[in-house]
Parts: sequence; C-alpha cells; structure tokens
Amino acid sequence: MRKDWKYILYLSSAILIYLALKLLSPRNLDWTVTFHHNDKNPFGAYALDQLIDNLFPQQPIHQNYLTLYELLDTIADPVNFLSISTEFAPGKEDTDALLKNIEKGGAAFISAQYFYGDFADTLALYTADYFFNRDLNHLFDRNDTTGINFANPMLKGQLKYSFPRKNLHNYFDEVDTLRTQIVATNDLDLAVTVKVAWGKGFLYLNSTPLAFTNAYLLHNQNAEFASLSLSHLPNRPTYWTEFYHLGRMEARTPLRFILTTEPLKWAYYITILSILLFMIFEARRRQRIIPVIKPLTNTSVEFTQTIGNLYYQTADHKNIAEKRIAFFLEQLRSTHGINAHHVSDEIIKIVSRKTGNMEEEVQKLFLVIQTIQEKNKISETELKELNKRLDAFKH
Repeated sequence: MRKDWKYILYLSSAILIYLALKLLSPRNLDWTVTFHHNDKNPFGAYALDQLIDNLFPQQPIHQNYLTLYELLDTIADPVNFLSISTEFAPGKEDTDALLKNIEKGGAAFISAQYFYGDFADTLALYTADYFFNRDLNHLFDRNDTTGINFANPMLKGQLKYSFPRKNLHNYFDEVDTLRTQIVATNDLDLAVTVKVAWGKGFLYLNSTPLAFTNAYLLHNQNAEFASLSLSHLPNRPTYWTEFYHLGRMEARTPLRFILTTEPLKWAYYITILSILLFMIFEARRRQRIIPVIKPLTNTSVEFTQTIGNLYYQTADHKNIAEKRIAFFLEQLRSTHGINAHHVSDEIIKIVSRKTGNMEEEVQKLFLVIQTIQEKNKISETELKELNKRLDAFKH
C-alpha cells in the first residue's frame, strides 16, 4: 500500500509542476486568422462580439455556422446578415437565398478580402490587391500605415482610422456604378466599403476584414470605425454566420451530440474520470491463487486393467478372449440391435451395412471368433490377433 501511494505522490507532483510551469510561462500568441467571436487571440473577433450588442439594442444576435441557404429556411422576415472571412464565395443557392432576403428589405454586412463566384458575378464587383498594382506602388513606399476614411461629407477629413498597411491592402476595383455607392476609402482614395442597392434592401461590402479583429479594433479609435460601419444596418435581429471562414465547426466524432450538449458533455467527462480513478485505485488488488484440483480417477478402469493383467500373467488367454468376444457381441446387440451369436452370411451383411465395415473384414473377424470359440486353449498370438481385429472394427 505504501509503495502504491509513493508512486501516486510522484505522479501528482509531476503533474502539478507541469501545470505550474505552463501557467507561469509566457503565453505564446496564436496569430491564426479565425474571425471567431469567442477567440481572444489577435485575429479573433471577441472584441467585435462585445461591441455588437450595443449596436443593436434589444435585438438578438444569432451566431451560427450555417450557410445562407440553410438560414433562409427558418427566416421569412427581412433580417440582418453578417459575415467576416478571408474569402467570400458562396454557391448559387446561398447567393439566391441572401439576395432574396435583401430584396424583401433585408440588409447584410459582408467583409472579405476577396469576393468570388456567383455572388461576385451577380453583383458585378471585383476586389484587387494594390501591392500587385504597379501604378499604385509609388504611393505607399514611404509609409507603412494606411488609413480608412468614410466618404460621408460630415465625417470625411475628421475621422481617419489607421491600420498596418501590410494587412489592409485590398480594395474594390470594379463595381456596378448604377447601384453601388462608396461608403469608405483608404488613404489611396480606393473604395474599401461599398453600399449595393438590391430591391428594397442594401448590401454593405467591405474589403478589410482584419480591421474588425481584436488586434486592430482595440488600437486607438478603431473601434469607432467598426461601430460606424455596422451602424449602417437597421436595428433588428442579426444573423452572424461564421461558416464562410470556419466551416461547420462541429465535433467530428460519433459523440458529437453528447459533446455539443453541455450537461451530457460534463456527465461524459466525469464518467471517464471516475473510470480512470477506479482503475488506478483498484490496480493494487491481486487475484487470489486458484488451486489446481486434480480430477477424480476412474477406479473402474484401473480395476479392469488390473484384472486384465492378472489373466494375462496367468496365461489364461482363452478366458480373456471369451470376455472380449462377449463384450463385442453385446455392443452389436445394444448399439445396432444385431444378435450375432449365430453367424450366417445374412448376419455378416447386416453387421457390415450397419457398422460401415467392409464385408470381407467382418467375415474375417467372425472367422477368428469362431475359431477361438471352438478351441479349449489359444496361444498368445491368437489373442493378439483377436484384439487387433476388434480394435480395428468400427462401431
């Protein structure tokens, strides 16, 4: 028992030391671009998640990982859609679902560095990267900071928000000028936020999604940029889908239902922990030694062998042969119902057919039996011959 506790103490100490080192060591930042509303890393959207409730007072914010087509199945009234991703390229069904809701009076704010596919083709828009535009290269060589300014005359020149140029260099190169209005531009006077009229509603498209992440939203007055950008949406229920950057975000396991239901998830974890603890504390138990019990010997067989040896040693071969013959005939009678005390050709055929022995072998066996029965004494060789044929006989 003491040895077991010693090992448990060593293991527990090692775990505590490891946890202490992990907690006290400097935290490494994860620079992965996630745009996730619960992610506090630099390129997560936790700060935006905290801000957005104040922009739509008394209105629900639905965060999900569904496509626009899936959302439309449960939404009939015009609502707000919000999506932030690196690329936005929904399929035809998703595009039709979004535009159908916008046409009824809905609104959407979609931020992505690149717009592709049916969505971009339908709205006749194209995004570009000015790092790859030779005509614009000379304009930003001296400055690593870019600014974003709203096109509204009341705000232009008064509110300018600064961001690192290396992460905000996409802009709208082509738009449908008949239905599109510029909302915000960068320091090169290139459109980064546009408003597209569609039916009774509007789409607000932005090409600088990183401006809505924690790293930049918390810098200086940049949170105001996010507030003003999203404030263009009316105050009503808003559906924030993260599908177009993160996908389904579902547990890829048969336990998906359990792991996504809070009470069941904790019940599962507690059960696993209980089993592990039971295994640790019950491992010290030892299986009791099970004694080997010899089976009871068959004394009848031993008695028969003793009597047989006695007859054999006294050279009473005739007596042994008669007992073997009597046992053989009794087997034929009890097993096959054959009375073979008086042998005939018909009896030999019946014995051969019922026992599966060759008729010739049966005839030879009965000939040996008849010969022994007619003699008063037999030799050891004759006894062995009888014994050999009876052992070979199939019953």
